[in-house]
Amino acid sequence: MEIKRISIEQQRLETARVSAQIGKLIKQERKRKGITQEKLAEAADISEKHLSSVENGRESNISIGYVVAIALALNVPLLQLISVDAK
Repeated sequence: MEIKRISIEQQRLETARVSAQIGKLIKQERKRKGITQEKLAEAADISEKHLSSVENGRESNISIGYVVAIALALNVPLLQLISVDAK
C-alpha cells in the first residue's frame, strides 16, 4: 500500500476545511434541538465565544476534547459531529 506524503500547508488547509464542516454540523444539531449557543457552551464547559468561532468556521483546528464535550452536551454520538470526508 502506498502512502501519500503531504506538506504542512496541505495539512493545515485540510484541517481548517474539516474543522469548518464539523462546526456546521454542530450548529445544525444545536439549532435542530432549539438550544442557544449560550446554553450549549455552558453545558459543554467551553466559552460561548469559542463555540461561536467553531460553529462559524473561524476555528481552524478544533480540539477533539471540545468536540467530545459538545457531543455529550447535545446527547448525540460523536461520529454524528465528525462525519466529514477528508480529501
